[in-house]
Amino acid sequence: MKRKILCLMLTGLLALSGCTSLLNHDYVDVQPHADRPVTEEDSSIVRVETYKQLMDGIYSFVQDGQTRGVIHIANYKGRTNSTLEADLAAACDEVKYEDALGAYCVDYIRYETSYIVSYYEADIYISYRRTRDQVKSIKTVTGSSAIREELQGTLSSFGSEAVLQVSYFNEDESYIRGLIHQAYYDTPMAAMGMPEIDISIYPNSDTVQYGAGYPRIVEILLTYPEDQETLRKKSVALADHAESLAPQLAALHGEEAAREAFDQLRAQTLYIPSGGAKSPERLNTTYAAAVEGRADSEGMALAFQLYCQLAGVECTVVSGAVDGAAHFWNIIALPGGEYRHVDATREDGFALHDADLAALAYAWDRKEYPACGNQPIPEGEQAPEDTAAANPDGSGLTVPSEDSGDFSPDELPADSPVQSASPQPSATIYVGNKKTP
Repeated sequence: MKRKILCLMLTGLLALSGCTSLLNHDYVDVQPHADRPVTEEDSSIVRVETYKQLMDGIYSFVQDGQTRGVIHIANYKGRTNSTLEADLAAACDEVKYEDALGAYCVDYIRYETSYIVSYYEADIYISYRRTRDQVKSIKTVTGSSAIREELQGTLSSFGSEAVLQVSYFNEDESYIRGLIHQAYYDTPMAAMGMPEIDISIYPNSDTVQYGAGYPRIVEILLTYPEDQETLRKKSVALADHAESLAPQLAALHGEEAAREAFDQLRAQTLYIPSGGAKSPERLNTTYAAAVEGRADSEGMALAFQLYCQLAGVECTVVSGAVDGAAHFWNIIALPGGEYRHVDATREDGFALHDADLAALAYAWDRKEYPACGNQPIPEGEQAPEDTAAANPDGSGLTVPSEDSGDFSPDELPADSPVQSASPQPSATIYVGNKKTP
């Protein structure tokens, strides 16, 4: 059962994590190299007649991991106003510095030429700075979703390295860093502390300008806050905890399931408004909240994300601030396409609207997350004086003022929330598209 829980968590993450518009791009794949040029009986020898074939021949040696290859050059039609020697030097440099694979794995390329009766023979010598196993481990991906999936697999196994060949890659390190962060928060079963991230992109865009469609190799090195053995032990303990909760959460649906996840987390976890990666208690992990029962807002948000995944509720972790201090919470999807905020650090933190959070001095990048219910009035905009009061249940129904001659408590439904004459706090919000004080 434990392994089943782990598999469900790892395979269902993309379906149950929302708000991916930030990093969704569609790519097309354009391969810069043709098939290997015509070879002779000896597979280490290729025959070429053009500059393109010359470059492809050298690239084929790199692709096969050869340290030496021979090129026979006859009836050569090279670049305009160039010589064979100049073309050989340019082709070696292009493979070494401008090709993704060459920039990633080649240390240097040198050549020697000789003339044999009717053709030139070029001996190509290649030295590598990567092992053959490292080159074989490169994963070819197309699109941000595929990149995230590979990163989730690496994070789930607490892997220290991921090397991806990405088609049509015209982004930078910050884009990859954003994908890693998203993959981390979408993989709460393995969120035992955000690793330190070192990213290298080959070739470097500072020296090579690529057009659309050309691949780049992205090397990602991850350093975790604890050793792999400790992380795996914690992962097993977290899986045991998830296994104990799964039947109860999976039996519920939609908002009811999310509410149960909220109540379970608040009942078992003490919120500590501190922590972070440098905290000796390491309160910012799923393990801290779900197993140890003490966590900061990041740990609480990760644990709620895990519980929602167990319940089949679409959920995402939100990184923002409250009163200027870093803070984490969640957004869940409700039936009917509605979204709501959930902050498990607050007793009243379930199913809140954007207007609720704005009134509580929350701040987040609203472009990257779906709108949640009632919206705050834009800064500087005033509500119309004759706007009627909104029904507190958010339904958009209006009620007459007690000062008007039309007001009668008998006209209200028995369960109407507008029954008490005691003063209520006022706020201006949007109900649907209508601004209401």
